[in-house]
Amino acid sequence: MALLDINVALGRFAQPIGGSFDNADALQAELKRLGISEALVYHALAAEGDIMMGNELLLEALAGHDNLYHCWVMAPSYLGDLPDPETWVNTARERGVHAVRMIPRHSLYPLEDWCVGPLLRELEAAEIPLLLDYGIRQWPENIIPWGNVKSLADRYPQLNIVILGVTVGDARAIDGLLYSTENVSFEFSAFIPPDMFEHVAGAGFADSFLFGTGLPRRAAECVVAQTLTAGIDRADWELMAGGNARRLLRIDPFENATPPLPVEATRSPVPVIDMHGHCGSWDRTTTPLKSPAAFIQSMDRCGIDTFVVSSFAAIHGETRAGNHEASEWVAEYPDRLYAYVVVNPNDPEGSLADLTRYLRPGSNFVGLKLHCYLHGAQLHDHGYAKCLSFANENDLPILVHGGGQDDWDGMCLQYPNANFIMAHACLWNGVDREGPALYERVRSTPNLYVDICGSAAYRGSLRKLIDLVGADKVLYGSDFPMFDFAWELGRVTLAEVSDEEKRLICGDNARRIYKRLQTRLHRPR
Repeated sequence: MALLDINVALGRFAQPIGGSFDNADALQAELKRLGISEALVYHALAAEGDIMMGNELLLEALAGHDNLYHCWVMAPSYLGDLPDPETWVNTARERGVHAVRMIPRHSLYPLEDWCVGPLLRELEAAEIPLLLDYGIRQWPENIIPWGNVKSLADRYPQLNIVILGVTVGDARAIDGLLYSTENVSFEFSAFIPPDMFEHVAGAGFADSFLFGTGLPRRAAECVVAQTLTAGIDRADWELMAGGNARRLLRIDPFENATPPLPVEATRSPVPVIDMHGHCGSWDRTTTPLKSPAAFIQSMDRCGIDTFVVSSFAAIHGETRAGNHEASEWVAEYPDRLYAYVVVNPNDPEGSLADLTRYLRPGSNFVGLKLHCYLHGAQLHDHGYAKCLSFANENDLPILVHGGGQDDWDGMCLQYPNANFIMAHACLWNGVDREGPALYERVRSTPNLYVDICGSAAYRGSLRKLIDLVGADKVLYGSDFPMFDFAWELGRVTLAEVSDEEKRLICGDNARRIYKRLQTRLHRPR
């Protein structure tokens, strides 16, 4: 059993998101820390700028590192600016290149046969796999030309095509390709629907998914944790963790393979409180787990003790029906599942009635959920005023999906007994200036916190967020069932942060500020 990472870069990108591996030794150290045995590596310069120089720098840097395999970047030639396809592919094969990466979105060419066909024909003949890279993106960005991918797969049936960095937003297109092609596979560093391994393997497609991390830009600990906690049989696990990559790259098992980390390494030092999730369905994306029992099973597998949800229906138009739905879900597992009352500023009286109804003594409702974006309002909108006053009078936490235009300072000052939680702070990549402008107020505002769930995880960004706001202001959340519990938890438990910081983030901070949760967590189980 070993992990083979097919998505790693060496060298420096123009923007230092996630830092860089300036040499192979630096990369090796990170792979060893994460229990990754081998990697298919490309060069950042080849991806962003000078293809030929980057490919040559890669060969020089990887010399003597038998567990690091060469991946060249290629693109269609224009009037001789790059080598002709036959010469280039033959040279790649002679120099030990195991795969070719093409980046059509960045390099500004269409994935049409009249443009890329000559190069693909040579790759197919040489039996060199093609990795298609459409860049790091948020899950709602539908940018992969799936029709072109399907067309190329049909025209080049002996060419193995791997799509890198697919997200939950690609799930329905992926499903269609799984049933209609035999030579398209998917790298899953950002493919994080809940219980992904179980669903994929259960449908018979374990041979179509490949482990990758996106290092150094992505936080590899997320996908490592997701992989280690997979509840599938050993044969399917070995395919997805490295066997499929070995088959496509024609690599024999590595004699000095680094063993994967133990599953225990993904566990929190304290019982985990996941304070950001949902129940019900949201069919814009895929939410395959649709029952409280399925939630509990996934929680147990991934090491989640307590889960606080809001209804998908409630954060959309049917707020009151959704709040009722949440009450029915949490009633089935009152020792494990808890809920927020969703507040809709477009129905302030109805929302206030729901607060009074569901936040009665002894209920499993523990706070308020505001989705400013979906409801078309800002935190300081007058439609929230009565409900914020209710939260202030009852010392309730308020989970807010908001942003930089909201009056966080004014609201925290006006409602000092309510704890405001800014959702999705993980979306900060640790580099851009918007993050500090939004989050630096958290450290100095007593009743302001952040959570870290979301579809993106950038290497080192959690460390930077903690340094900015303080570990006592960061809460763990997953956004499950949009995203996998283990993937989200791995960003904390396998990160380079202290055990004390892990304890605070995974549970201790939530136990402190969720007052209604405190007494219920002490009930005998």
